[in-house]
Amino acid sequence: MNAHHDNAPLYRRFVDLLHRTIGLDAASLGHSAIERAVDQRAAAWCAEGHAGATLADYWEAAQASPSIVQALVETVVVPETWFYRDADAFRALARLAHERLDERGTALPLRILSLPCSTGEEPYTIAMTLLDAGIDPAHMRIDAMDISERSLAVAQRALYSRNSFRGNAFPFRDAHFARTEDGWRLAPRIVDAVRFSRANLMQLDATALGVYDFVFCRNVLIYFDREAQHAALHALNSVLAENGTLFVGPAETGLLMRHGMQSAKIPLAFAFHRATAGEAQFNGWHTAPFATAAALAMTHSPVPALAPLQVFSAEPFAWPDPVARTPFSDVATPAPFNGTSPYIPPEGNSPRLPLDGMSPQTSLNGISQRTPAPFKAASPSREFMSSHIASPTNAARDTLQAAHALADAGRLTEAANAINAYLEQHAPHADAFYLLGVLADASGDTNLARGQYRKALYLDPQHAGALAHLATLLELEGDRNGARLLMERASRAQGAQRG
Repeated sequence: MNAHHDNAPLYRRFVDLLHRTIGLDAASLGHSAIERAVDQRAAAWCAEGHAGATLADYWEAAQASPSIVQALVETVVVPETWFYRDADAFRALARLAHERLDERGTALPLRILSLPCSTGEEPYTIAMTLLDAGIDPAHMRIDAMDISERSLAVAQRALYSRNSFRGNAFPFRDAHFARTEDGWRLAPRIVDAVRFSRANLMQLDATALGVYDFVFCRNVLIYFDREAQHAALHALNSVLAENGTLFVGPAETGLLMRHGMQSAKIPLAFAFHRATAGEAQFNGWHTAPFATAAALAMTHSPVPALAPLQVFSAEPFAWPDPVARTPFSDVATPAPFNGTSPYIPPEGNSPRLPLDGMSPQTSLNGISQRTPAPFKAASPSREFMSSHIASPTNAARDTLQAAHALADAGRLTEAANAINAYLEQHAPHADAFYLLGVLADASGDTNLARGQYRKALYLDPQHAGALAHLATLLELEGDRNGARLLMERASRAQGAQRG
């Protein structure tokens, strides 16, 4: 191979190739990561009978060989998923599915799409959720699609290791899995409920597929540049039923709002639906009529396993979920806020404490509160920080869980009032402000949401959820570099939580 510094123009060609093929924005992953993947695949290609070849030779070979391109795509695909990831989305799905069946009856099955489906945890969770909710298998059709043949093979094997189970409570594992020497094998009734196929979002043919009642496309749009995001959302819109629901990742909510989708107002489910005719901003975007989708749902034959259809796109690589955390497990600290636009601390173990002795009064959703005055310490001692940064009290956990339940029921104002009432009587709590930010996002108040996320980060600089959501708002404002830095912090914070 040529010297690395001489290959910069060739690396740019591979970056463009991945962008055209799977929509990948190299900046979101890092150009060095793309270069390492190219080097790895080029070295493997040379070892397969092309000794002495250059990177230019590998590029020329890739132009004539879809299998070489696919091998490169497989190299940048690093599945990072688990069962019941962002569990609120699945609770919302169960409720909405029952409502949809009640509205139209059971003559036509519900159609649900998971893309990218990665190694199968998401579509299998959809199946477990709907079956546990009492929905008959005959009344649902779950399609799962991904660009990675390797991931699809894992999904169809349906045998999972402990990495696919995150958290502490796994009643679903006892109900739907059998323990084996190699891991946990999923029950056949769940496996049979999902149809897998290989596909590509950037080459969607909506007329051949019809539309879906529910579409899960989570944690992939953040890896696209604006052009690719628009193309992907166009594709998703074309397969979403007129009254369908689209579930995205927590860091992608602002993007959906910017493109004219309306929040379903189910906080922490990250669910959206198409705007009404007067509000719609997907101008000129075609949507297949529901009658066509119904007919396809009844007549379309199953797609053979790993059929080489170029229809959907899959998640090109892993994004550690920025808000997959034990509920309300963050630290709380009595440090006050620096006015109405709190300082966002750099990464570290604790927030920076102001030096003044007075605490400003802040307003949350119109309800005033006074935070405790800080200690006059320019550099707080380890003993002070260990005594004042502790696990949340039972009162905080119970209050936030109650507010969460109100939000799940669509009672957003009551949820916000419950959190604000708690904050008037207790020390500030990072998760409280994070949840207030999510509630504001669900209500479309991005300015208020931004302020709440900043308050959460003042208290907990490594709050992954607040970092990810604030990054989305920065990206919407055009600050892509600032958004990227916050996303990197969110990723590291999430990794530290799992470690």
